[in-house]
Amino acid sequence: MASNHRLIIRPRLEDLVALAFFLTTFALRVVFRGAEHTSLGPADVLVIIPAMTLLLAKELVHYFVVGKKESSAHSADPRSFVRPYWEIVRDWFPFLAILLMYYSLWGDATHLLVPHDCDRELILLDQRLFGFQASVAIQRFITPSRTAWMEFSYFYHILHIPIVGCFVYLCRPRPRFREMMCGLMVVTFLGLLGYILVPAIGPLYTLRDLYTVPLRQPISIFKQQLEFMDLARIKRDVFPSMHVAISFLVWLYALRNSRLLFWVLSPLVLSLWVSTIYLRYHYLVDVVAGLLLAPASFLLANWLFRRIGNLALPIPIPAAWADGLARMGFTGAGKATKPPGRVEGQP
Repeated sequence: MASNHRLIIRPRLEDLVALAFFLTTFALRVVFRGAEHTSLGPADVLVIIPAMTLLLAKELVHYFVVGKKESSAHSADPRSFVRPYWEIVRDWFPFLAILLMYYSLWGDATHLLVPHDCDRELILLDQRLFGFQASVAIQRFITPSRTAWMEFSYFYHILHIPIVGCFVYLCRPRPRFREMMCGLMVVTFLGLLGYILVPAIGPLYTLRDLYTVPLRQPISIFKQQLEFMDLARIKRDVFPSMHVAISFLVWLYALRNSRLLFWVLSPLVLSLWVSTIYLRYHYLVDVVAGLLLAPASFLLANWLFRRIGNLALPIPIPAAWADGLARMGFTGAGKATKPPGRVEGQP
């Protein structure tokens, strides 16, 4: 007879989006590599499997750290000390999840569905839609000072999320921050699927014979930063432009939370978009795709967060475990009395 004792865990929408991505890519690897009789690669063993394990283990840790009933301010329970710091870690965990999602495509993962690069198709699409290759046409405007600014703007992508994220986290209600995290997870999920469906290496390699003006600038530190970012990139991350999509999405959340912050960041965001073409990383159609993806992800993520936010998922456990946890003061362990629904975190 099935036990009606349940352990209630509350995974966040952010975690579910990341878990769905890892499950999807892992399934693709198993199916396609199984068909080719090849074993799992380093990205599977070092990124995807640990990431899925970490996402699931994090919620069990959360249950035992925060699931205990609130204790008094003078309680000697170490969980009372750990709880606020754990909540900060949990709130900012999506940043780690985004990095893991990106690096799960290291190696040949972007060639699982489409075994060839699609640069030729993207070049032809640019020519058909716009009549020129933007990274070639923009050469007339290249100067050393502009190149330095563009390299700084491109590097600024690393700082954009923390700047807006810290402002929202410190100055706005927590649900606003979680809403932004959901948006980042959704845009990353959809953007990385684009890398799998349309693998490409970019105009820096495919159109190199058409470039007649070198990208030189006087500030060496910017070039070193750019070289480091090039080294850390996966091989095929062109369509859509995630630099454009993520910066546009974060810019929208800046507008939602502070018009002043929105306008202060505007020159850097707009320069970042131009830099993706100027520095020859993207085709123009990649930029357009990123501009379309960001507002779509913004609307979808906000809609999902309003309706889901947190889930309460019951996990059947033995009665002895449930009684023991209840005696220890943990909430969410015992007989299920009603179906799970929406919980905290709703805007």
